[in-house]
Amino acid sequence: MSFRKIASTPFRHAGFRSPSATVERRPDGSLLLRSGLPLPSHPRCTTDWLEHWAEVRPDSPLIAERRGGTDWEVVNCAEACFAVRALASQLLNVGASVDRPLAVLSENSTEQALLTWAALYAGVPIAPISPAYSQLGGDYSRLRAAVDLVDPFLFFVQDAARFSEALKVLGIPAERVLVVNNAGASMLQFDSWRRTAPDGSITALHDRLADDLPAKYMFTSGSTGIPRAAVQTRAMLASAQEISASIFEKEPETPPVYLEWLPWHHVMGGNIVLNRVLRFGGTLYMDGGRPVSGRFDQTLTNLREVAPTYYFNVPAGLAMLVAALENDDACARHFFSKLNYVCYGGAMLSRDVYDRFQSVAERITGERIVLTSVFGATETSGPAISQYWAVDDVGGIGLPLAGLDLKLIEYPSLSGRFELRLRGPNIMRRYLKSPDQTAKAIDEEGFYCLGDEVSFVDPKNPLAGLRFAGRFADDFKLSNGTWVRTAEVRVRLLNACQLVQEIVILHDGGDRLGAFAWLDMVRCRKLFPDLEQIPIDEVRRHRGLLKELARQLATFNGTHTATSMRVERVLILSEAPSMQHYEITDKGSINRRAVIERRTTNAAELFQTPAQAHVVVAERS
Repeated sequence: MSFRKIASTPFRHAGFRSPSATVERRPDGSLLLRSGLPLPSHPRCTTDWLEHWAEVRPDSPLIAERRGGTDWEVVNCAEACFAVRALASQLLNVGASVDRPLAVLSENSTEQALLTWAALYAGVPIAPISPAYSQLGGDYSRLRAAVDLVDPFLFFVQDAARFSEALKVLGIPAERVLVVNNAGASMLQFDSWRRTAPDGSITALHDRLADDLPAKYMFTSGSTGIPRAAVQTRAMLASAQEISASIFEKEPETPPVYLEWLPWHHVMGGNIVLNRVLRFGGTLYMDGGRPVSGRFDQTLTNLREVAPTYYFNVPAGLAMLVAALENDDACARHFFSKLNYVCYGGAMLSRDVYDRFQSVAERITGERIVLTSVFGATETSGPAISQYWAVDDVGGIGLPLAGLDLKLIEYPSLSGRFELRLRGPNIMRRYLKSPDQTAKAIDEEGFYCLGDEVSFVDPKNPLAGLRFAGRFADDFKLSNGTWVRTAEVRVRLLNACQLVQEIVILHDGGDRLGAFAWLDMVRCRKLFPDLEQIPIDEVRRHRGLLKELARQLATFNGTHTATSMRVERVLILSEAPSMQHYEITDKGSINRRAVIERRTTNAAELFQTPAQAHVVVAERS
């Protein structure tokens, strides 16, 4: 059931500026969309903000993490600043430099945050590598590729025992491994580094570092092949953070509070989250939960204690949050008590989740909460586009942020869609040691080519912003020559089939569309209580469930006549998306290409005649 909002219910004020942009049609037919937001100057490095807060409010909590027990271990601004200078000194003392970078293999931690800022302070590039590459099933091909590309001098792991096999495979000498827990002989001791007094010259050295020095080697997701490393400079990171701050009318009157789980080897977590806490002098509570079954309870426990002023999650996480808030008024009251707005990224949000979220917000607070989106990529060092204003809509990605130019190239085959390209102070100039890939990614005017499609929410009103319309790599042609825009089909089908949590669109090689689907078991069991104790293989053959899914699929197809929008079959998958096989990213989004390549047997089952029991079939008209 979808809860549509009453338009007159007010939104809680989020402190955003009004949307602002200009549009220019150029002689070559492309559009140039520019932000009208003011872009103030930014510091040379994000750690300059840390030094500021250490002087202005030294005792203010900066970062907090749970350690085994129930209490939060807190590091304040003054303690963090001392640790950053101490760690920066030690990095340089052991020989790290701009040409001898640091690699991080492990998950988010207080120590990783301090070390990341210390590397920036010292001018040592840091390369955060997905922990999955070191942990999943002994396949170290992506880990080897990342390490070969960066050629790190030092490696950081939170726990030497957990990463012992990966370190052994890489052949890393013990004296080049920095460890917090279970350090072996000759390994470098993080706690010792952290407690050592900083060198007297470290601040002066930091002040002399050039703005354009490499600060981070951030790896792409690898959804289309071996990950590449985007080179992000100190100035790019600082400008990306100031660009993010440009959407607000004024600085916050009180230190903001964040509760975040996003992995720090991705841009949103590792750049925006980690640097945002420095920019605003807020408090970052590190959420050990994840938007997956079995780990989201930790997020809910944290939200019952920490009331964020701003909250970010991926759509899968917001769907789980909404389901919890609908049934726990006390948690909902605490969650909404200080909340200014909620933001999502990584995938498109369904209308159903949006409406249910606003229904809870309105019931608890009497207001709607701005639930908006942010759009960026590894190559943008942070967000580039944001819908930073209140709107009762989903699917919009908004307008370019301050200092950003968007080039929109319209092709006849795109039918109102545009290829999106980006240029600005935070946009990548090169991939590490990959001139050919750089040349393909950056056009002759310096615009980064994302491979994404966008359209205008309202072609007559550009200030209504853009919508994400899909990726060229995911779109395909049917045998009748019709293009299928998979992103649009996916979102519409998710909105129609509300017993489904996630969908992957594919076709039979001819003109028939089908989908893989994972069930939303919480909603399925509410509708069919007898599913509570039934294994998933039996659940997907449940007659009542299949009948309801068939009804929802028929409703979806009844509103679409084009073959490019009609989904004829849905196969219910019992096996969850596999992180080991890269079907699901660290952010919880689905890697469509990996799912289809791995599940060829399921694809054959999907279009098999007669249909199997776990395949929902729509009648052809």
